[in-house]
Amino acid sequence: MPSRKHFLTVFTIVFTAVFLQSCIIASFPVFGGGKADFEEKVISGTDKDKILIIPIEGIISDESKESFFGGSTESVVARVKESLKFAERDPFIKGVILKINSPGGTVTASDIIYQEILNFKQRKRIPVFAGFMDTAASGAYYIAMSTDSIGAHPTTVTGSVGVIMQGFNFKEGLDKIGVKDQSITSGANKAIGSPFIDQSPEQKKILQSIVDNLYHRFFQIVKKGRPNVPETRLKEICDGRIFTAEQAKNEGMVDFIGYFEDFQYRLMQHDKYSGDKSGNPKLIVYQRGKGRVENIYQANGSSENQIKLGIVDKFLGQNSGAKFYYLWDL
Repeated sequence: MPSRKHFLTVFTIVFTAVFLQSCIIASFPVFGGGKADFEEKVISGTDKDKILIIPIEGIISDESKESFFGGSTESVVARVKESLKFAERDPFIKGVILKINSPGGTVTASDIIYQEILNFKQRKRIPVFAGFMDTAASGAYYIAMSTDSIGAHPTTVTGSVGVIMQGFNFKEGLDKIGVKDQSITSGANKAIGSPFIDQSPEQKKILQSIVDNLYHRFFQIVKKGRPNVPETRLKEICDGRIFTAEQAKNEGMVDFIGYFEDFQYRLMQHDKYSGDKSGNPKLIVYQRGKGRVENIYQANGSSENQIKLGIVDKFLGQNSGAKFYYLWDL
């Protein structure tokens, strides 16, 4: 006959299994989604004219996030691309504000969004503004170079023009515990960037040349986007440093400082804005699912969990490996 202790053990196991299953089911929507159609959510305004808000938040990447529970969320690149496609088909959209809160991301993802916005502007012929929130650094600043004007919140941190290839060297630690790398390669530089070997001077030179080349592109993008800043000054300040909003304004790195109402007002006064400049246009955001958006600060491109996953994915993502970043990383 089973003992009381045995009964309690079985009960605990069954109860724990049921509880965990409930947690998994309850947690699934947090990580899943991304598959439903976009829906237009009106935040405010009553006129037929519309201003679209596109959030660009978290780590900028072209990778979707696959969760442990099987769900996925679309990448920042995919979301921006889809938003621009929807906006292009809507004749009532008279302007776009990129609501940016990001430390940057991968080089290619940042460049793709930059080019997509330029293409959209050429086809749609409406003003696109950047509105900086907490952080708009590195790749996020790169993206803003595609816009007609940049506004920064009074407490924004921006800048960080530069490139970083993040990496570690585990060789010394592994040597101490008797673990050796036995990778077989087809050439002397095939394992370049590997954390399990010491990089040779030649390998360091190769990697530095790539970083320098990608930085040169970044600098040229900033030079084109900030034509009123002398090139000699740009070379001095585009060294990876960050700026407060006031410092950035003084250096010509942003155009004005204000709050979201100021971003909207400036957009409506722009020469390319074809709507009623004294009207009350609808502020809209595209969102998947049935959630309500009561104000502009609820218009988020990704949840807190997604942003955290993005940070982890820099090192442990599904397509992890050596990457070059336009990123301000602490």
